[in-house]
Amino acid sequence: MPLSLFRRFLLATLLLVIVWTLFGPSGVGEELLSLSLASLLPAPALPGPPLALPRLLIPNQEACSGPGAPPFLLILVCTAPENLNQRNAIRASWGGLREAQGLRVQTLFLLGEPNEQHPNSGAQKNDLAWESAAQGDILQAAFQDSYRNLTLKTLSGLNWVNKHCPMARYVLKTDDDVYVNVPELVSELILRGGPGEQWERGVEPQRSADAVNKEPESQAVGSQAVPLLYLGRVHWRVKPSRTPGDRHRVSEEQWPPTWGPFPPYASGTGYVLSASAVQLILKVASRTPPLPLEDVFVGVSARRGGLAPTHCVKLAGATHYPLDRCCYGKFLLTSHKLDPWKMQEAWKLVSGLDGERTTPFCSWLQRVLGILRCRMMAWRHS
Repeated sequence: MPLSLFRRFLLATLLLVIVWTLFGPSGVGEELLSLSLASLLPAPALPGPPLALPRLLIPNQEACSGPGAPPFLLILVCTAPENLNQRNAIRASWGGLREAQGLRVQTLFLLGEPNEQHPNSGAQKNDLAWESAAQGDILQAAFQDSYRNLTLKTLSGLNWVNKHCPMARYVLKTDDDVYVNVPELVSELILRGGPGEQWERGVEPQRSADAVNKEPESQAVGSQAVPLLYLGRVHWRVKPSRTPGDRHRVSEEQWPPTWGPFPPYASGTGYVLSASAVQLILKVASRTPPLPLEDVFVGVSARRGGLAPTHCVKLAGATHYPLDRCCYGKFLLTSHKLDPWKMQEAWKLVSGLDGERTTPFCSWLQRVLGILRCRMMAWRHS
């Protein structure tokens, strides 16, 4: 029997909802697609020789030490020596949080040396030394700080984590123009992996002597295993830029045309690595082509190690979201392109003038629309 008009309408509506969910701006389809990446990975490459990284001028080796549990989440913020206003804005907002969901959080700033040709390079060095002594959150390595050295900067930070903060369960790499919703990010990581029993009880576990040499399928931390996780806003089938003068340019020697597009990788504006993923990337990094694009380099290294990125639509990538209390407080984990003033405005919007919120972030309708509403706002704003 032919379908009635009402049944046809219901069927068409159902199909439309399915298509919208999978391919629309909700991001659900992208997250489902990223789950298939693991099945497409080649066999893991053999570990390479140790990385030759620049020495640390401000090593801050005790930054993760102290009483109580180690950090559940360690945030490495890539910044430039001259970006003091950005660092102070982060310290006065989300970077000042030391705990979220009952778990320890820590934020550190990662940078290189000022350009010697800059007329104020000597003063910048002195200012950084003073800032480090006053704040205790600076990591500086001996290389010229520039966009093309971001890979070196990131590897220096990950190597520091592996040596001096190996008990941090997760590491977020981000930039100093990114707003991070720390409480919701910790909640997201708890849902995806769960905190170990030692964090819940506030007891610091002991690290076995051969932990670094284990295969990184998972790293034992106390009585729990740290899941292997590389989480971010995944970019698909990005082709290298060959444009002369472009800061994203990758030469044919660095990435030959026969290699095709880059493998899927997470946007460098904010991605999360588990402790085991940090170890994996450091093991294979010396055999990865020396790409100047840090996020691509991490993605290629992860692929060589047998790890695929997991897409998370709540991590904004390069997208800037207009200030909105519901989006910034509940649904977004990061938002890009915030200057120092906007950073503090976002913090006041979410936490309230007195630092304590008293009303819900979202109305019932905003909760129903969720991240879809935030993405539509960003699209309209752009």
